[in-house]
Amino acid sequence: MEKKKFINKLTLGIVLILFAHHPPLIAQSGSELSFRPQLLLIDNNEACSIGDVDRDGLMDVIAGRLWFGAPEFVPRPLRPLRLHPPEYASNNGEANWDVDGDGWVDVIATGWGEKRLRWFKNPGMNGLRKGLEWKEYVLADMDNPHGEAAYLMDIDQDGQPEYIMNSYVRTKPFMVWRFSRDSAGVRICEGIEIGPHNSHGAGFGDVNGDGKTDILFDDGWYEQPDKDPWKGHWVLHRDWKLKGGSCPFQVIDLNQDGRMDFIWGRGHDYGLYWMEQGIPQGDSTTWTRHTIDESWSQVHALTWADLDGDGQGELITGKRIWAHTGKDPGSADPSAIYRYVWNEAEAKFQRYTIAEGNIGTGLFIRTADLNTDGKMDLVVAGKTGTYILWQE
Repeated sequence: MEKKKFINKLTLGIVLILFAHHPPLIAQSGSELSFRPQLLLIDNNEACSIGDVDRDGLMDVIAGRLWFGAPEFVPRPLRPLRLHPPEYASNNGEANWDVDGDGWVDVIATGWGEKRLRWFKNPGMNGLRKGLEWKEYVLADMDNPHGEAAYLMDIDQDGQPEYIMNSYVRTKPFMVWRFSRDSAGVRICEGIEIGPHNSHGAGFGDVNGDGKTDILFDDGWYEQPDKDPWKGHWVLHRDWKLKGGSCPFQVIDLNQDGRMDFIWGRGHDYGLYWMEQGIPQGDSTTWTRHTIDESWSQVHALTWADLDGDGQGELITGKRIWAHTGKDPGSADPSAIYRYVWNEAEAKFQRYTIAEGNIGTGLFIRTADLNTDGKMDLVVAGKTGTYILWQE
């Protein structure tokens, strides 16, 4: 029955083109925030990033096969994007970093069903002006066609990021990919196995308060060791067992008790929750689950940002569109993007609507002040298209 509810691609294209000329109504959220959508592209790409591609001082949008140059955000070529049938584009991890150190932002990417970690070299000003595609290089053979989502972050705090791809297959090892160079000086990545177990969902934060970044996932958390984190397995604490967790979890001390809590959603079902960390019991952490919202499904992508400029972060999330090609509970429900404001006195979240009815999320929600007006804007890429949501 779910398949009958799918909009065929031709109809979808027509509908979204109409939205481009007649933008969908965006409900005004709390605290006098409102957002205006700008449709950049219609395709099934679900990853995006933000960076200054052409070094003009303005932040551009990168989304799969194209990049969109500020301030007009006109689409420009970047790379081919492979398809992963039936409904996916092969892009589940996209990040910006100057890989070769030439001063130009490059793109690092992985894709559904792909076993290679690749990077795409920014062609510089002449190449960008000519609209050239970026040259592709291989960083590593990953042997991980079951990757769920990927992240670029500095795990060991040495000033250089690592690339992390988690897998939804529990028998796959949890890998972190470190940048290095081969004997000829060519940039490559070295895979480090931090543990033999994996699963859906991922998060990063200092769970035990030792000043080091730990890694969370559906089946618990890996504790970063005191000494060299890249020699041997990390200790796995199986202090919870979730199912289909979001990518990523958000690790935050919500109640200001000195212990880190975390927020997670069901990526393929109904439910958004926060886990309160209690007083540790020996080597184990203790957790209490609190419900934030169970009224909508496919809570796959989460981010934390200060949208209203009050100095306090807020949770931004939304319904991922057709996360399992229409097979998840609630997949035919209307799409939405929400913002949740934490009320510390009442220890609960208040939901406000950013968009509802026709714009959803993919795997990432990016934030930046794209037009330098002092207000944080949003970028999302999913199966309803790639959008900028301008805060007004």
